[in-house]
This record gives sequence, structure tokens and C-alpha cells, in this order.
Amino acid sequence: MNYYDTFDENGVFLSSEDEHDVHYKGLWHKVIRVWLYDKDGNIYLRIRKNDGKYDCINEVHMLSSESVSSCFDRGMFEKLGIHFPATSNLDQSFTRKVKVHKVYSDNSELRDNYFLIDYIGEFDNSTNFFIFSADTEGLVKANAKGILNLISTRTGEVVGNLVLPGGNVSSDKTFIKVDNIFTSPTEDTYTKYSHVVNSISTESIKHEKEKRESERLKKYVDKREEPETFKSHADDNDIGIY
Repeated sequence: MNYYDTFDENGVFLSSEDEHDVHYKGLWHKVIRVWLYDKDGNIYLRIRKNDGKYDCINEVHMLSSESVSSCFDRGMFEKLGIHFPATSNLDQSFTRKVKVHKVYSDNSELRDNYFLIDYIGEFDNSTNFFIFSADTEGLVKANAKGILNLISTRTGEVVGNLVLPGGNVSSDKTFIKVDNIFTSPTEDTYTKYSHVVNSISTESIKHEKEKRESERLKKYVDKREEPETFKSHADDNDIGIY
């Protein structure tokens, strides 16, 4: 039985409760949504096996006393079979409240009230392998702004590249259309992706500035370290020793 930390609707911690009571009583808890990106402005989407749609990597209920990084790592490992490197960047993108109320045929009820927290983690392609879960077809890399534009206009397509076992990006292309992007009944595609893409774009811009500054400093240091050129007077006709 899993235990979750519970909160009031303002996010103030209350107690640790088992998952049955959490969902039966509708207690507020936290769910981490796992996204992967790189500093070149790309987003990495999981391909769902049952419908072939593109989605975030995972949504994971945060266990009692579990850290965000541990929860993120667990969610990533569940779907891709790889761990999130402790040295990689992890940034919060967005938090919102979600309320789900379902009544089943046997009159049992599900009350799932949770804080949905989007976290973006930097993709590390040095991982040696992927072990895809039963509901995961693969992983695709695509331009994050292109995905947001696709969702905003609901027209056209974005070219993505499949990520192979081992982390290498394939030259094989896949074409992503808005109808291929998965969303749950509780949210629309723009709400789901806009904050994440904006966070990825911010990281990409920051990375580009840091890279330019690093290159500028390197050129400056290299220039200072160039040895001075001295002219030899050994062959000058007007200078000699007699």
C-alpha cells in the first residue's frame, strides 16, 4: 500500500494517508508530471503504445516524504527504464489544481484531487540503453516551439526524430500532427504544453547566451596568451659589432 502526503486546498501539509483513503475521501495530494528537454530547445515525447499518441514521459503520484528529484527519477524509470542523472537540471514549470470525480457501475467512487506539478528535466543522451515499458512504443525528439505553434494553430505538422535505444537520435523522421498529441479530458493541449514549452525556450535562450559568453571569453584569453612577436635585428645592415 502506497502512502501520500496530503494537504489542504491551499497546499498546507496535513498528514500522510494510504492511497485508498486519499482517493476515497478526495484528499489533496501531489502528482509530478515528467517532461524531458535539451538546451537546444527540443522536447522529448513518449509514444504511447495503445494509441500511438505523443505524451509527456509520465505522471507520477508523489509518495509520502519523497523528494521531487526521486519522484521524477521514478517516473522516468517506469516508462523508459533509465534513471535521471543527479547532475542534470530539473526545473518546475507550472502547478495547477485538478479535480476528478468518477462513479463506477458498482456505485464505487473515485475522488482524485491533486496538485499537478510540471517538471522539466534535461535529457542526457549518454545513457547506454532504454527498456520501454509495456505501454511505451518509443521516444521522439521535436522542436518545442514547433509543438506549441502546432497546438496553437491546430494546422500543419512538426517533424520529429526517433530516439534509439542507447540515446542516439535516428535520422528516421516522424510527422507529428495535433490529433496525434494526447490530452486527458481534464485539460486542453494548449494548457498542457504552453508553460512547459515556455520554460524550455527560456532554458534554451539562457544556454545560448552562456555559450556565446564562453566563446567570447575563450577568444579573449586565447588572444592574451598569444606570444609576442619580436623582430630580429641579426640581419640588419645598419647594425653590427666591430
